[in-house]
Amino acid sequence: MKTFDQHFSEDAIIRQICKVRVKVAKSKSKKHLLHLLTSNKKYNYHILSKTPPTNEFEDHQLELTQFLSTILPPRKKWLKLGEVSRLNFKAIDAIKKAKESNEKINKRNYSLTTNDKNFYSLIKTIKVYRKKKSQEQWLLNLMSYVNEIKTLSLSEKYQVQKPLILPKLKDKVKKHRNNECRPICMFNLTDRIILSTTNKFLTRLFDDHFQDSSYAFRSKKNNQNQILSHHDCIKEILKYRNKITANELYVVECDMKKFYDTVNHKIVRVLFNELILTSKKLYPEFNLNAPVRIFESYLICFAFNIDMPKPSDTQYWTSYKIQNGEFAWIEDVISQHYKDISIERIGVPQGGALSGLIANIYLNQADIKMLDKNILYQRFCDDMIIISDNLQECEMAKELYENTLFELKLFPHQFKNESQLMSTKDEVINYKLFWDGKSKGPYKWGKIENNCFPWIGFVGYEINYSGEIRIRKKSIKKELNKQKKIINEIKNAIKIGMRKPKGTATESAINRLIGMSVGRIGLDNFDEVSTDLCWKNGFKELTINEYSIRQIKHLDRNRSKHYYKLLKDVEEPELELKEQDDRQVIKYNKPFSYYYQILERQKKANCQQCV
Repeated sequence: MKTFDQHFSEDAIIRQICKVRVKVAKSKSKKHLLHLLTSNKKYNYHILSKTPPTNEFEDHQLELTQFLSTILPPRKKWLKLGEVSRLNFKAIDAIKKAKESNEKINKRNYSLTTNDKNFYSLIKTIKVYRKKKSQEQWLLNLMSYVNEIKTLSLSEKYQVQKPLILPKLKDKVKKHRNNECRPICMFNLTDRIILSTTNKFLTRLFDDHFQDSSYAFRSKKNNQNQILSHHDCIKEILKYRNKITANELYVVECDMKKFYDTVNHKIVRVLFNELILTSKKLYPEFNLNAPVRIFESYLICFAFNIDMPKPSDTQYWTSYKIQNGEFAWIEDVISQHYKDISIERIGVPQGGALSGLIANIYLNQADIKMLDKNILYQRFCDDMIIISDNLQECEMAKELYENTLFELKLFPHQFKNESQLMSTKDEVINYKLFWDGKSKGPYKWGKIENNCFPWIGFVGYEINYSGEIRIRKKSIKKELNKQKKIINEIKNAIKIGMRKPKGTATESAINRLIGMSVGRIGLDNFDEVSTDLCWKNGFKELTINEYSIRQIKHLDRNRSKHYYKLLKDVEEPELELKEQDDRQVIKYNKPFSYYYQILERQKKANCQQCV
């Protein structure tokens, strides 16, 4: 394992800076695509970028963009990737390992995404200029900044600055009612790099002390040599279900109220220091003073009960154009653990690099308590599920878990028992209460005809007792809303000042819809493995069954409905210089569909394995 200072190599820091630059480019690209379609000044980001910032977030983004332009080459100087470089750089190690073990590897599985191309193009450009020992001012500034970060990371004087708090609406804006927001914390570039690198080091340092039941924010890898993810949770549930022959199982689900906003700093420090002491014994050669200082500074920089804007801070909410905004908390139950909240420090930054690690440090205590129980217990961040074929074991595990959360001064949603999870009218059972429930159980998971609850939900999936998997309804609803949002953005942009042919606008819309849903694919690469951060890659464990087929086809139909309605509603504009538009209306069906990319390709892969 590398030491702390080795994690802050020049190359590692430069890669982090490049990742931030690529994110900025992606955000700018979305604005640029809309700007190309219309002469409407509302969508001209060149003009908008010159207007004074209206809130802290815009100010933060402007400063970041301006600073990046001083330490990185201008876009027109980025070198193109050659044929060899187009192979995803991540594949190089995989290919080397495959040769060593005489395994075959499909290079097509490592094709580059748009973001990857920009990232590696920028890395390649910097590498070439550094090799030539160029005296370009941006390169001199970059290397000076890299050295500054290396020095700061080990300096006793370094302190994490207070983050900017961005309000993210949970629902649509409601007039004359409170609008609840989620507080997203954003750090300056220097803090982002130092915190992210510190998190990587501490995660690797502590990971062996975390339990196998924990799946989020880990460095541990699964049997496929991939970092643990929510997909592994589902595999374990199915594995357990197939091993048990009972007619039904008993399930407990737990979700916490405002988990990140209620983490107690004193408890975090105690647990963190225990892990540090253990790590010092295992790695006596490591100097852990710097990461300990940075972790402590991270806790000092923010506390929810102290630093959050109040509903009465009208200037703050007005700057983000949110009327009656609020960051809801746990005012109604806070007295369970605190007599005087003003003398406490509670809550860690949502979006901060170290907060995921803090969740594992904190809830590892509950994971340990579950080790001796004859149950399947799994946790993904602050979401937990217990499954057992024994009701008494399930009850005992739930009670132990609740007691541990109480000791940690956390606030789980109140558990609902079976009778509170359903309602009956005219001898027809309604399961709405079940799906609306946050924490619930024990309840019987089994066939509906046996008076059981047929489905369980965890990490975005739903699984029935027969082992069939579908997508959680909330996830489907979010995707449907995103489809509508993208179409509305295009419609609103071209309503006034449309300056491109109709085909350009509709093609832009469908390309965005496809990229969001199944990745940036075309007729030349639709059958390759997509590495894009797209919707379908969040549901790799989906099985082919009547429920999943219905869901996926609904997504396809809805996407087609929006696209063809746009084709119908948009009229060909009268352009002064009429562009030649010989496009034919392409049917974006099978290769680009949710159904083909998620289910049909899976069916093909299964058939090939059988052969």
